[in-house]
Parts: sequence; structure tokens; C-alpha cells
Amino acid sequence: MKLLMNLLKIALPLVVIFLLLKVHILLGIAAAVAIVAFTFIRNKSAFFAYLGNMNYQQGKEKEALMWLNKAAAEKNCKAMHLLGFSFLLLRLGKLERAQEILVRTERMPLSREEKMAYLTNASLLLWKQGRMDEATVMLEEAQGEYKNTNLYGSLGYFYILSGDLEKALAYNQEAFDYNNKSAVIADNLGQTRLLRGEYEEALAVYEELVGQKPAFPEAYFNYGLVLEALGRIEEALEQMEKALDYPTSLLSTVTHDEIRAKIATLQQKAGISLTGNEALEEEKEVNPSQQEA
Repeated sequence: MKLLMNLLKIALPLVVIFLLLKVHILLGIAAAVAIVAFTFIRNKSAFFAYLGNMNYQQGKEKEALMWLNKAAAEKNCKAMHLLGFSFLLLRLGKLERAQEILVRTERMPLSREEKMAYLTNASLLLWKQGRMDEATVMLEEAQGEYKNTNLYGSLGYFYILSGDLEKALAYNQEAFDYNNKSAVIADNLGQTRLLRGEYEEALAVYEELVGQKPAFPEAYFNYGLVLEALGRIEEALEQMEKALDYPTSLLSTVTHDEIRAKIATLQQKAGISLTGNEALEEEKEVNPSQQEA
């Protein structure tokens, strides 16, 4: 029935235009213009949201914000567009505006998927407001009714931040069993293994993860930390440098400054190691008897 209604919505204007064209070409053109104008006015928010999302995907954050603000300004803006806007605002650190949008969204009738997205975004806002306990409880309560990859990814990281690595490991392993294709979930599991000192297990996770070419810096940064722990300094440096290729946001768990600082530390380690080897070679050249021994 719903499909039939949608088809009628499309077909009826076309029939009207066709009939008017038969009466007079100008009438048909006028009808077409009127229908297009009416459709645009009625769906302005969706059009603006589309432009906002397109600009965001192209890395044009300023333009994306402009169009999404226009979409949100429309009274009939749909919840799905407001949720996407609130997530972008969170990434850009505009917490007050994100809260305004989320409060507005909460008052709207939401589908199951939209409710899950709302809870995830709201928990991220609480986290960034320093209200970690509330953020964790919100997602734990949601877990009883909803279950999806985004929720697993957010709550899994909250458990890491809590410091309870036993709980974090159990939950992130459950999340990985739920969706082992999610780069965020895999990173959570790998980081948990890393923090527990289970470097070989963490290595297995990250070797598979980086093969997926995840588009966020944490994956490469944490992989680099694992390689460093295993004494593979040059490989660790390579991964850290890859981490700098990806942008960070307020929702990122590592900054470019932190990555650069770690690169400097690893370069120093590599340099000290190289200097020591060179010194040993020089010593052997001066005292050949040691080399024979």
C-alpha cells in the first residue's frame, strides 16, 4: 500500500502536466514549474541536508555547516537530518549547538533506528561534557532494548576509559563477535589487549584491522604502540606517520600533537639504537682482537 501511494505521488503530477500540455504547451510548462517549486519548498530541509552531507564528505566543513544550519532552520526538518547535524557538531566541538539540536530531536517521534542514533549522540555529548558516568549508564540502559554497531563502539570505548579492563575486554570481545568488520570495534578490542599487556593478541587484531585501511588515526597510532611494545621501532614509526594522514576531531581519542610527540620519541629510540651500533662498529675497527673473539 505504501509503495502504491508513493507511485501515485509521482505519477499524478506527471499525468497533470501531460494533460495540460495537450491543452496548451504554456499551461503544461507552467504546471511543471509550479510542481517543481512546490516540491522544492516542501522538501527544502532534505535538499539542504543533502548539500550539507555532500560538502562534509568532500571535507568542506564550513560549507557543510552552512547547509545543515539551513536544513535545521526549517520547521519540517526530519529527525534523521537533525541527528546527522548533531553528530557533525559534536565532531567540530560545537557542544552547545549540538545539545540544542539533540533536545529538539528528543521531542520528535523517532523510529527505532533514529532512537538508537539519538542515544549514541547524546551519550557522546555527555562524555565531552565530562559526564562519563551518565554517558555510560545511558548506553547500558539502551543496550537492553537496542543493539547495533555504533552503540557497541561507543560503550566499548567508555569501558576502556573507565579503567576496568576486565569488563572492557569481555564487552569488546562480545562487540567483535557481533560485528568483526567494524573498524571502531576492532580498534577497541585491540586497544584493550594493548592496555592489558597482551601484545601478541593485540598485534593479531591490528594486523587484520589495518588491512581494511581504516580512515581514522587511532587505528594506526594504537598499532604503532603495539609494535613499539614488541620492539619493532621502525615499523611503529611507519604506522605513526600514517596516523598523521587522517584528520582528528573533538571525538578523536588522540591528537596530531600527541602523534607527533610519539614519533619524536620513537625517532629518538631509533637514533639511540643506531648510534650504539655505530659506536660498536667503530670500537671493533679500533680493536680487531675483540672482533675475532
